[in-house]
Amino acid sequence: MFGLFRRTKIQPWELELLKNVLKRLPTEFRLYISHINKGLFRGVLIGLSDIPGYVGLSYHSEIYKKLYHSDGKNFRLEGITVFDTISAEYLQYTIYFSHGLINGYSLTEKKKVKIDIEKIDTTNVKLIFRENVDFNRLKKVLSSKELKLINPGDVYVVVLEDKEYFHLTDIEDGNFYALDMGKNLYKITHNPHYIEKVEVSLTDLLAVD
Repeated sequence: MFGLFRRTKIQPWELELLKNVLKRLPTEFRLYISHINKGLFRGVLIGLSDIPGYVGLSYHSEIYKKLYHSDGKNFRLEGITVFDTISAEYLQYTIYFSHGLINGYSLTEKKKVKIDIEKIDTTNVKLIFRENVDFNRLKKVLSSKELKLINPGDVYVVVLEDKEYFHLTDIEDGNFYALDMGKNLYKITHNPHYIEKVEVSLTDLLAVD
């Protein structure tokens, strides 16, 4: 595509850190540990958000289909800190959720980090439900018929090469359909890395999907 998606392999420490954080949270969050143990996560997606330090997670489609909940809430857990042994500082660590799944995490941006996966502070953790500002922006250019076909919880902005794309729906393996504010449709893939304009109406695309 444009060299936008750098690392794609998920690192063992990322999974262990997620599990260790979740273990320190109230019991309702232990469910997500089982998702990790079942092998839900396939890899990482870098550069798909304007959130500083954000790392998205891609899924194994068979497991994803079993665990996905269309009515699952969108929220994030923030206020968590984890210790970086290089800077000898605690860094902000936020976990993002939607549709009953972990979407990704963000970590205070540093050129290089080495996280001690045991040094975690969840004393000030906060659960923040997300208002979908991105959907509110996009719906201004959509018809009432088109709006009925879109799940607001699926809509979020992806910034690629300084252009905004609104994620509409996943295809598989981290690939997805997206729309811009000019109502142009795109298929965005990460393996191979490619942005393909789709010459079909939004109504036809989503009615089929």
